[in-house]
Amino acid sequence: MTIHSVPLAAAPQIVQPGKAGVQRFVQMLMQNSALVTLCIVIGGALIAVCIALLVIRKFWPQCPLGQSLQQAGTSSIVWCVVGMLAGLIFILPAQILPFLAAIGLWVAQLVVDIFARILNI
Repeated sequence: MTIHSVPLAAAPQIVQPGKAGVQRFVQMLMQNSALVTLCIVIGGALIAVCIALLVIRKFWPQCPLGQSLQQAGTSSIVWCVVGMLAGLIFILPAQILPFLAAIGLWVAQLVVDIFARILNI
């Protein structure tokens, strides 16, 4: 006689509900046209400033701002890329935020699934 273990519960699935919740939240925010315009302006400004900083770093390294960017090394480039990505998120939140939320929730789901396997539930 063998007894098979039957899981009574499984790890909750959080990726799709979380992604759907972020999509609903972004759609609610995008109903306000003034907020949409403000997000586009902020995103464009972020991208323009980051591109200007990279151009200064490349073509005018002798000016004070160029020197400080050169001394910061690669981290200044990384922060400019992060700033450009943030600007892109401000411009296109309905396309990018659910994707980023799904990536973060996928990592959380992976951790929950591992704990479920370890605890045998």
